[in-house]
Amino acid sequence: MAGINRGETAIISIEVRNAAGDLADPATSMTITITNPSGVEVISAVAMSKATPPVTGEYHYDYAVAAAAPLGLWAVRLIATDASRVSIEDDKFSVME
Repeated sequence: MAGINRGETAIISIEVRNAAGDLADPATSMTITITNPSGVEVISAVAMSKATPPVTGEYHYDYAVAAAAPLGLWAVRLIATDASRVSIEDDKFSVME
């Protein structure tokens, strides 16, 4: 869990792997949802970007934390969809002064 100050950018990254453990791109989508400490989704099922330069299976999302963002623990849900298979990873970051 990372600590982010108000006004900074939270950089959320993920590596997607197939059943053999190799980096792989999901066939359908890679999305992110971020929920603030009050339970409000501030972004919902937004597409994540490929790493730069593009690397198979590596994705990121840059979230600009507002200067007046609520302090506390924020929830992150990452969803990789590959046809009918869905993989979910939950993470958190803390917003501080």
